[in-house]
Amino acid sequence: MVSKREGDVFLLRIDWEDGLSRPKIDMHCHVWPMEDWERSSDQLVYAGSMLGITEYWCSAPITGGRWASPDEVRSSNDVILRAMERHPDRIRGMCFLMPGFGQEAIAEAERCLAAGMIGIKLYNQYKLHDPVVRPILEYVAERHVPLLEHAGYLTDPAGKAQQPLTSHGADFAAASQAVPEAILIHAHIGGGGDWEWTVRALRDASPNVYVDISGSNLDDGQVEFAVAELGATRVLFGTDGTMTGSVGKVLDATLSDEEKELIFWGNAERILAAQGARPLQPLNRV
Repeated sequence: MVSKREGDVFLLRIDWEDGLSRPKIDMHCHVWPMEDWERSSDQLVYAGSMLGITEYWCSAPITGGRWASPDEVRSSNDVILRAMERHPDRIRGMCFLMPGFGQEAIAEAERCLAAGMIGIKLYNQYKLHDPVVRPILEYVAERHVPLLEHAGYLTDPAGKAQQPLTSHGADFAAASQAVPEAILIHAHIGGGGDWEWTVRALRDASPNVYVDISGSNLDDGQVEFAVAELGATRVLFGTDGTMTGSVGKVLDATLSDEEKELIFWGNAERILAAQGARPLQPLNRV
């Protein structure tokens, strides 16, 4: 992949073989709590290996805004812990929490981080700036671990009715103003809704707020827009199941090689370094 600047324009010539071999950290993916979870984790690692993905930050959230018991939350996180044991050189865990459990949620985070997980995952049971979530924001700031939240600016009336508490960029900005040290990640700008609106709203957020580029919406210019609005240092590579599409839209983006390297690897490496961790695999570039 070669990007050459002529004036203010990049002339992009993509070497797809080189691009697919470029090491990547997928910081948004899942292993689901089902009977054959082993197959789920194996397929994730196998598919990603063909795309240059060397590390996966996995979670098993309770989706759809549904409330779950502490036992169900713990069981979901146990699936991720087992996947980490099955693929110790590839899979890391993001601990799913229900903020409404109060200190019990913090205790679950402590359990998961002590077992080797490297971050927290929230879904849409609460808005990110809800006071109920504040102890978790303060916890991740204290522990220097990232918090990945299901997010998007929903515009479809049916979608808004189904997920009324889905956080968007302005919610992240509000949460980060309350706890600016917290490392917060707005999930899947390609996950649906008005991605331009939600990215723009993050202009007012702390520099510790990131976006990930995952999602099945593959609109042209999405990655470039996020970089233009926030800077390449605040954009992360993730797939959320759309593996080839997520890789492709970064490789196809009109960005410099250095900016793509930050998205694929460098920014995630920096987030890990904040907690004294390093990528599971070395950055080997041929």
